[in-house]
Amino acid sequence: MAGQKAAASLMTPAEMVAEANIADQIQDLLQMSERLHGDLADGRDALKRATEERDHLLALINQVPDQLFVKDLDSRFLVANEAVVADKSFIATGKPVTVEELIGKTDFDLFAAPVAQEFRNIELQIMQSGQPMLSMTEHNAYADGRPKWVSMTKAPLRDRNGVITGLVGVAHDVTLRKEAEDRVRFMAHHDVLTGLPNRALLLDRLDQAILQAGESGRTVAIVFLDLDNFKWVNDTLGHHGGDTLLSIVSARVAVCLRATDTVARLGGDEFVILLPDPPQAIDRLIHLVERVRKCVAEPVEIAGRIFSVTTSLGVARFPLDGRGRDELLAKADAAMYRSKRMGRNMFSLAEA
Repeated sequence: MAGQKAAASLMTPAEMVAEANIADQIQDLLQMSERLHGDLADGRDALKRATEERDHLLALINQVPDQLFVKDLDSRFLVANEAVVADKSFIATGKPVTVEELIGKTDFDLFAAPVAQEFRNIELQIMQSGQPMLSMTEHNAYADGRPKWVSMTKAPLRDRNGVITGLVGVAHDVTLRKEAEDRVRFMAHHDVLTGLPNRALLLDRLDQAILQAGESGRTVAIVFLDLDNFKWVNDTLGHHGGDTLLSIVSARVAVCLRATDTVARLGGDEFVILLPDPPQAIDRLIHLVERVRKCVAEPVEIAGRIFSVTTSLGVARFPLDGRGRDELLAKADAAMYRSKRMGRNMFSLAEA
């Protein structure tokens, strides 16, 4: 103590003031350090809260089955949920896409260039006009190549000042609904068993063919086709065997025709062939009808049994045999029944 007192007594007043100032500065630094430590702790807490809120938000949007995403002005993904990347692969590598890898990428990394460019053009229009696109059906594909339809809504994304900074999108998968609608439309115009056009579609195409032929001076031919002794097939093989035979016959007739021709099933074992621009020479038309008859008569195996089924046909032509569809159909039907009366497995031309 004596030494310390001696040392203190040797300090000048100025040195004593300087030492006091240093002590004050150290105290200030200690207090600042405590404040910084508190601020740092508060910052860590704030960062933790922000991280938890972000993770909670991501968990929420990943529970949504619809696709949710945000893009910048260059159409790069900024935010996306799991539904966006489901069934998607990078087009360059074929590698499945993750949400983390998608951020910063564009549709050009996911789709063929024409498809991606179409998406980009739509998004540019939305961001430049400021007008949303609501519930527009977009067609693309699943990763396995199956067609996919989504109902897409895209809207411009604005900051607090109203400036557009990108866009937000929501897409709902409507593939099942679209396929169901397509099936309903198909069944309304096609035969359920064979998939051929039904009477309604045949009549529509016949009306169009007659109209176009009348304007161009061309002809139209109608061929009625009825299987011979079809009841025997049903009685022998049952209705399942009869249905199998009808499917086989419809496929054989379709193979014999041109892409522009139509074969329709009216019901039972009755079929109608529409030739919108048949061969003008009668011998060539007869050759075509004969080819159909021979095609149908080829041996067929059903339920382990091999047999042949023949057909009777009747032909009517526009405008020679009639100028309206009902007259043409009646003439072809009458010619077909005349073939049956004459011994079956043959064709007849309509009578004037």
